[in-house]
Amino acid sequence: MKRILCVGSVTTDIIVTPADSIPDPGTLRSVDSVATHVGGCAANAAIDLAKLGVPVILSCKVGNDSFGDFVIETAKDNGVDIRGVIQDKSVSTTVSIVCVSSSGERSFMYNPGSTSAFVKEDIPDRLVDESDIVFVAGAMLLNSFDGKPCAEFMKEAQIKGKYTVMDTAWDFEDIWLPKVVDVLPYLDLFMPSVEEAAKLTGETDPNKIADRLFDIGAKNVIVKLGKDGALVCPAGRERAVLPTYKSIKPVDTTGAGDAFCAGFIAGLAQGWDYIRSGRFANAVGTHCVMEIGASTGIKSIAETLRFMETHSI
Repeated sequence: MKRILCVGSVTTDIIVTPADSIPDPGTLRSVDSVATHVGGCAANAAIDLAKLGVPVILSCKVGNDSFGDFVIETAKDNGVDIRGVIQDKSVSTTVSIVCVSSSGERSFMYNPGSTSAFVKEDIPDRLVDESDIVFVAGAMLLNSFDGKPCAEFMKEAQIKGKYTVMDTAWDFEDIWLPKVVDVLPYLDLFMPSVEEAAKLTGETDPNKIADRLFDIGAKNVIVKLGKDGALVCPAGRERAVLPTYKSIKPVDTTGAGDAFCAGFIAGLAQGWDYIRSGRFANAVGTHCVMEIGASTGIKSIAETLRFMETHSI
């Protein structure tokens, strides 16, 4: 099986459930649950891949603080190779307050911290050399890495024969396309969510989004459609909308997009084509939303395949 290098964003997620609104100033409201989990696109995907059974290395930056210790120990305990995790005493670990509504949807309060301080030089060359697939996760939150540094990194990875993949996160700076346009020509696969892709392209229809992304340099595109599954667009081949498991009521959608990415990459790691990988990715994403936390519900490849055999789309 191919080895994955996950590069990019990491947070400690403090998840509050339910959080349908913020209390008025000076008032207090009880909630059912407050839990602490590792989050961030790269960390989520790395933990998901490890739980699926795919060999994975995590490259990110955390602070020399209790949140950073928590990230490192949690990733290690879940089987992630943490040689690429840098603990930097000059920054604090990125933290997200995740407010989960009664419907399972979530909103975030975000302290950028260590993720914004992550730079290209933080990624050891040897970890790229050891990997087959390089996945940059959480683009547009990586303030010191987004743009030309990321493009240079992915170009170098492609020269070394690595398969390059990227997904995106919500750009709280509202800059969008300029943060990723330089790297698109050096990606073998680009996997944004439909909401983020709409911001990148100015289009709202998923097929028009894909057309625009191809026009500006993407080679292969997947547009994640949330509860509607995913639009898979291999270059030069027929596109397909892959629906997901709508019979499963979501408990918490935190990390669902990252779980989809992990599932898709797990398929690629086994030599599956895009359609088979996409169907598997939908099942992995479904497992994510069945539990609170970005990676709590993720099962092994074998268990996920059994779920696919016993549950209809």
